[in-house]
Amino acid sequence: MTTDNHSNQALTTFLGQAQQMSQSGQGREAYMRAMEWLAKYPNDFSLLLFMARTAMSLGQYKAAAVHFSHLYEQKPDHIELLLEYAISLAHSGRFLDTKVILDRAVEISDADEKTLETAGTFYSLCNFHKKASVCFKRALELNIDSPSLNYNLGTCLRYLGDIEGAEKLFNRARELNPNNAEVAYLLSGLRRQTPQSNHLKSIKSSIKKLQNDASSEAILYYALAKEYEDMEEWEKSFEALNKGAAARRSTLKYDVRQNINVLKRTAMLQTKEYLASPTRACDLKGPIFILGMPRTGSTLVDTIVSSHREVFSAGELIDFPNQLKIQMGHVAAQNPALARDKLASALKLDFRKLGQGYLESVKDRIGQLENFTDKLPLNFQYCGLIKRALPKARIIHVHRDPMDSCYSIYKALFRTPYPHSYNLKELAEYYVAYYQLMQHWRAAMPGQILDVKYEDVVADHEYQSRRMIDWCGLDWDPACLDYRTTKKAITTLSSSQVRSKIYTSSIGKWRHFEKQMEPVRQYLEKSGITYQ
Repeated sequence: MTTDNHSNQALTTFLGQAQQMSQSGQGREAYMRAMEWLAKYPNDFSLLLFMARTAMSLGQYKAAAVHFSHLYEQKPDHIELLLEYAISLAHSGRFLDTKVILDRAVEISDADEKTLETAGTFYSLCNFHKKASVCFKRALELNIDSPSLNYNLGTCLRYLGDIEGAEKLFNRARELNPNNAEVAYLLSGLRRQTPQSNHLKSIKSSIKKLQNDASSEAILYYALAKEYEDMEEWEKSFEALNKGAAARRSTLKYDVRQNINVLKRTAMLQTKEYLASPTRACDLKGPIFILGMPRTGSTLVDTIVSSHREVFSAGELIDFPNQLKIQMGHVAAQNPALARDKLASALKLDFRKLGQGYLESVKDRIGQLENFTDKLPLNFQYCGLIKRALPKARIIHVHRDPMDSCYSIYKALFRTPYPHSYNLKELAEYYVAYYQLMQHWRAAMPGQILDVKYEDVVADHEYQSRRMIDWCGLDWDPACLDYRTTKKAITTLSSSQVRSKIYTSSIGKWRHFEKQMEPVRQYLEKSGITYQ
């Protein structure tokens, strides 16, 4: 036996052992051992494949993408590898690279259902919703009775503004799977429901069948509340809303005091003097941050601003919080005394690296445009750090009447953030903490934040639009007045409303629920917060 054959046999033996280790929960150790073999066999296909898939299973998507890139060089026409490579790229935030690989997979595939659905799913994840819709349509032609394909294509069309097409597909998905709570919820939000045309009967039927499933029950009660609100059956709407919120809250482990303490201590640490002190920052232009509480009109503002020919809407990016965690980890590594005090460690950051790291992380999603919006509402917590890291960034704070804001948040079903929104007492307490932090930012950084009130945008769309565009340092673009015709995908809860003509019906809506919202009103009033 030659030395090479002996070595190959040893590698094969190791890979067999490594597979067993991974299957028994020792994937990380198996991966580290494989790194030693990779130094000797950098191009071995089986070794690279094992490492790529193991890295994926460990959530190490960037490492997986590196391994898949070498596999791609060896087998550029291997469909399964192309899809796995695309998945690793998508989860790494490399959206443009994901598109290139998915384009390749779709081009050379035999247009089978699995490939098309997978490609559509990850096109959509990377905000290429038109391409996703094409894949889902082709897959649906192969299997018209697929609940998931009807649902996925409907979701794409909803994002793209084809409400009629989305409703048809969601209805079909509901026929194929009557107890899909998510489809019922999306159907309720596509249009205004009426006594003559609604889904009350089917929603109530599903609630009875799924009453032991808190997550599905919550979704269905939110759908029921929305439909009752559309029909102005206010008591029934809030009753359903309370049941949905209670069901959702029961699935969460959450202490609102922890979040409130973070907001209060942020203001205590990031004083006016600290924020005005010199620092090394990233001198690039940076994005347009649109922030505040959710459901306050931020999607409307984002759509107006990004209708400008020079602005790209990047959506709700989590990159600034992620980069903040990375940089705080570096601080903690250098100063162990700060490891347990993240808020204090944030004061010691290398702000130039924070700003550069953020811009580097988003570049594969924004293309070549210098101006882009980042509309993650929760970035309101980081206004001070944003201006330290990216002093040329523009911040737009969107807000609305406090009581309308609290009601609108309470009636919204969020996917992961905002755990304070499912209990009126917790919601009121969190809102006050948010309100006080924004007051602090205005006082500590005068002239650095543009406040935009939703009611003012509704009352004078053109003036407020011009005001925002001027704040962003851009020349006026008439397209900002015709934002409803945008062909860009809108992926938030407000996707249907934003494409409608500006309306005033949501202003003062909380007054239909004065009795139910009384605990919130009292708490805000006690905290000195006025409302209409």
